[in-house]
Amino acid sequence: IICNSLPVDDRIPPDLKCQSKSSKIDAICFSVFDSYVRPTLNPKLTMFSIELTGITQNTVDSAPTIDTVLIQYIHWLRSHGLVDEKGNRIGNWAFVTWGDCDIMTTLRLELLYKSIDLPPCFNRWINLKDDAIFRRHYRREPRGGLRACVESVGATWEGRAHNGLVDSINTAKIVRNMVQAGFRFVRYTRGLNRNGTPFGTT
Repeated sequence: IICNSLPVDDRIPPDLKCQSKSSKIDAICFSVFDSYVRPTLNPKLTMFSIELTGITQNTVDSAPTIDTVLIQYIHWLRSHGLVDEKGNRIGNWAFVTWGDCDIMTTLRLELLYKSIDLPPCFNRWINLKDDAIFRRHYRREPRGGLRACVESVGATWEGRAHNGLVDSINTAKIVRNMVQAGFRFVRYTRGLNRNGTPFGTT
């Protein structure tokens, strides 16, 4: 999920990119990026992964590798004026994640292992689950996993869990619910310093 114009208004652009029609009223999705990535270190999926995600071996075998998908993703961001040709953030926006695994752990370490530069737009993000944002707004802990939290705010869960796009869509439903209630996303909660070391505040 990408949050756009954090301190200006509550426009929420996942990959999915959501943007509100007006301040403190609503948030809508107006663009989607979706791609599987072909694994190269462990190219054969385990039965556990297949049963958990529903992703098949044929699906990943025919998918591009992460270096290609990353280029496509940056091109998608550029098409919306969110980054420049080097992947630097344009304007005031942030990725919103449900936890730190996606950017801080999986993406960062995968690119580090493969000697691929992490585009600079990934150096800041908002952790919706673990940085007290959910708790501060709803006055309760985000317990029971993403699906339970989505349904707890009155939204309907869509799709099969543990799919990147599905999780983005459903995380966006929480963001939208918060925006509709007047919540303002005014700061990043996680990031990477110049050496690529993660940091964050709660």
